[in-house]
This record gives sequence, C-alpha cells and structure tokens, in this order.
Amino acid sequence: MIPNPKTELPNWLQRPTPPTKIRRRYSRQFLAHNQRRLRHLLRRLAQPAPVVTSNWHLSAQAKLLRLGLMLGLIASVQSPSWLWLLGLMLGIQLMLLPPRQLRYFGRHWLLDCLVAGLVVLPSYWLAGPTTVLFFGLKTSLMLGQALHFRLTTPFAAILTGLKAWHCPNVIIMTLAIAMIYLRMLGQYLLQTTEAMDLRLVAPARHPYHLIGALFGNLYLKSYTYALELYAAMEARGFNGQYVKATATNRWRDYLAVSPSLLLMGLWLFGGHYFGIN
Repeated sequence: MIPNPKTELPNWLQRPTPPTKIRRRYSRQFLAHNQRRLRHLLRRLAQPAPVVTSNWHLSAQAKLLRLGLMLGLIASVQSPSWLWLLGLMLGIQLMLLPPRQLRYFGRHWLLDCLVAGLVVLPSYWLAGPTTVLFFGLKTSLMLGQALHFRLTTPFAAILTGLKAWHCPNVIIMTLAIAMIYLRMLGQYLLQTTEAMDLRLVAPARHPYHLIGALFGNLYLKSYTYALELYAAMEARGFNGQYVKATATNRWRDYLAVSPSLLLMGLWLFGGHYFGIN
C-alpha cells in the first residue's frame, strides 16, 4: 500500500496572523446619537407644547401687534430707565402664566440669554463693559418677549394673525407647509439612518463622511416630495389664496395693546420733555 504524500499548507496559511485591534464603531455611535435626536424632534412636532389658556382671550392680530411694538421699543430705546420700564411690563405678563409654564420659560430664557451673551461678549474689547451689559439686557428682554409670545400663541393663530394684518399669501403658505414638510423630512431622515445602521457590518469610514450621503438623499427626497405636494394641492383646488379671518377685535384687545401704544407714543413724542429718552 502506497502511503499518502504529506500535505503541507500554503505559506500564506502557515504565517501567524497578527492580532487585530478592534476599532470602536464611531459610525454606530454617531447614527444612534442622531436617531435619538430625530425621535425627540418628531415627538415635539407631533405633540407641540400646549399654550397657556386663560379667561383673558386675545386675538392673534392683537398679540402680533403687541409683540411688534415691544420689540421695536426694546431695540430703539437707549436709556436704562426705558429698559427697566419694559422689563417691568414683561414681568407683569409673566405673572399671568401658570407655574409650569413659568418654569419652562425660566429654563429656556436662561439658556437663550447665555447663548446671546456669548454672541455679544466680543464687543467687550471694542466698546467696554457698559455697552456689553446694556446690549445684553436689551437682547434678554427681546428674547423674553418672543418666548412669552410663543408660549401663549399656537402656530395656527399666528397664521390667522398674519392674514388679518394682510401678510402676503406666499409667506403664510411657506410657513404653513414648512411645519408639515419638516416633520416629513425628519421622518425620512430617521428611516434612512436606521437603514444605514442595519446595513453597517464592517468598520465604516469616519462618521462625518456619512453626512454627505445623508443630506444628498434628503435633498433629492425633498425635491420629489415638493413636486408631489404641489400637485396634490392643485388637485384639491388650492389657488394660493387664503380665506381672510373674520375681524374679532374686542375691548380686551384694545385694552391689552393700549400700554404698548402708550409707551410708543411717549417715546416718540413725550420722552424728550420727560427726560427719559
């Protein structure tokens, strides 16, 4: 019986395999972190924060007028006395908020003021600490007025108020579609990141290299969805015109706007005589 010849393995199989370092999967961490952010954003878009409801109902156009007057005054005044007076008015408005909304206002207002302070801080080396403090106070008051308006006015009421003030239909349509459109694109982006996470087996490139592919697909999807949405709106008879809201100006609206109008008139015509300009 002829013995079988000894079989030897190829050289590339006989070489010892060096231990490979296990790379951390930054791509998975990047996708998982952004998926949590997208889910949180979609939950907020699906269930927006409730607005403050009270027995003192104001129309949307009155709230918009009061907001515009207050922001114009805060941006125009150059006296600390005026800032103190406008801050006092903001404090009176905040006293009408329930405790839960007041805590929400405090947290977000402090965060917004911190970001605004970082933006205004470089002027310290140009104009000194007095200018930084003054513009910081003005910015914080403007942010407080805007946040109070957002807490007390739903998005649909803002569109109604814009229509009552004869805002162009293009702007109203853009704002109305943007809220629905943002939710649809966020949902599509979440599905895309989940699909990429399921297909990711081998170590991938740097996670930031995925941003180009994500936003490229998102742009193509948004373009296609915009065409489909416009065709669907035309098929349902939309012609770009919105129905004008019925006028509901009551004595409460005039009473709520009268302090802002009084301060605006005082600043324009009587501030020089009273020495507070």
